Amino acid sequence: MIAFDTLPVGLFFGSFNPIHNGHLGIAHRILAEKYCREIWFVVSPCNPFKDEASLLPEDVRYSIVQAAIADFPAMKACDVEFDMPHPSYTADTLRRLTERFPSERFSLIMGGDNLLGFPRWKDYSWIERNFPILVYPRPGCPIEIPSGMHVTVVDAPLFPLSATEIRERLAQGEDLSTAVPAAALSLIRNAYVENSQNR
Repeated sequence: MIAFDTLPVGLFFGSFNPIHNGHLGIAHRILAEKYCREIWFVVSPCNPFKDEASLLPEDVRYSIVQAAIADFPAMKACDVEFDMPHPSYTADTLRRLTERFPSERFSLIMGGDNLLGFPRWKDYSWIERNFPILVYPRPGCPIEIPSGMHVTVVDAPLFPLSATEIRERLAQGEDLSTAVPAAALSLIRNAYVENSQNR
């Protein structure tokens, strides 16, 4: 059995716009199955493959993540990308983190829907050589591993939630109590009300 203190830190990258119970469910499963000893939620200021128009300010999303995971010591919010050039590229962030935390081992956590696009990522072959990749299933997205790519598929349940759906439900004034962490619910509501008023 692998010693707990030698397990890697899992890096869960995302816009977290907003974080929801699907994100936390994946994190809990990865920790419970001892793929990682900690999970860092790396809040991305912007994503080179996504439209920024619907993004809450990065500091607001970071504060929401902090509130959502406050009761879970093995989960941490990470703002390493905030002072890096935009758009954010995972390879550059991994280099920054390995320089800043030379004694740590890191794994990359990604959804199965990102696998086919992985060869388009900056320095993707370097990432694959140097960082174990944990892949979790996404609803409606069969996991298709590109030829020659080595990943570990996490045995996790499907969480039928997406940040897009959460934003749509917010706009309709629907109840989100079962969709987002209770500790972050009021922050999420207030942030989106304020964001809509400022447009």
